[in-house]
Amino acid sequence: MRSPAAELVAGTMGAILLTASAARADSLSCNGRIVSQGDTLYQVRSLCGEPDDAQHRIETRTVRHRVRVACARDQNPSGQCDTTVERSTDVVVDEWTYDFGRQRFIRFLTFIDGRLARVQTGGYGTRDDR
Repeated sequence: MRSPAAELVAGTMGAILLTASAARADSLSCNGRIVSQGDTLYQVRSLCGEPDDAQHRIETRTVRHRVRVACARDQNPSGQCDTTVERSTDVVVDEWTYDFGRQRFIRFLTFIDGRLARVQTGGYGTRDDR
């Protein structure tokens, strides 16, 4: 049976390991350096080199905001009502693929407006090792 202190240490270590693995989920090691969320296209290219595949597109996204507007007092005694306003905006999406060879996993990077937003892992690569 473990003491309460040992339980606390074990729980803390588990939380640290979970946090560390979550932090690595959206990062990538290239040439001994880490690229992670928020890095620019330029930063990633300078550390990892040219991607094996690159796709570029523009998406239109709609964002909804709740705002207060004036309204008749018979609708609301304060004279203020909530309404939803929609605004469409274009975002630039770049998707890069890195195949680092048969000994490493393929990595898929998604950039939104030039900043790294997501790193996903695929199966083992197919190229001769870099």
